[in-house]
Amino acid sequence: MEITIKDSLKLIEESKEYEKFKQEHPNAEICAGFFIIDFFGNDNKRSIDYKCDSDIFTCSLRDDDSIKVEQDKLIELKDVKLPELKTVNPDIKIDLDEVSSIARIKTLDEGISAKFSKIIAVLQRYDHQGKDMQVWNLTCMLEGLIIIHMLIDAQTGDIIKFERKSFMDMVKKK
Repeated sequence: MEITIKDSLKLIEESKEYEKFKQEHPNAEICAGFFIIDFFGNDNKRSIDYKCDSDIFTCSLRDDDSIKVEQDKLIELKDVKLPELKTVNPDIKIDLDEVSSIARIKTLDEGISAKFSKIIAVLQRYDHQGKDMQVWNLTCMLEGLIIIHMLIDAQTGDIIKFERKSFMDMVKKK
């Protein structure tokens, strides 16, 4: 089975753990989907984040499709205010199965032929040039220590941002 937000959400919403969570937090709304697609190992992750007032809860799907619900402990930083998480609508046209293909095609178009190792994909709300939209925020790790950061419109599949980095660029020299 391909990893998609729709399939993941269905498994979560049909679980007893989610039913209990919704009874305790009836106003909880989806604020993000978080996925890791591991092409070489078995380190795939699937979770949906919910917000209820100022609290964030993560519903994680385990490999056996069981559900674990945990309240996130947000890091408090002095003089730093975290942005408000907006509600995400999981009824999107471009799901994870297509996002992976879009990322691979764009990378080849940019002349990068290295194999993908992992994709970290987050479905979230994003303000692009004053327009509020839902995007797939991708961090792609490729062979050769190449890192690709992409933003893909979750409704159209359009690439909003494409940036190539090297892991070595991120290591600060002292």
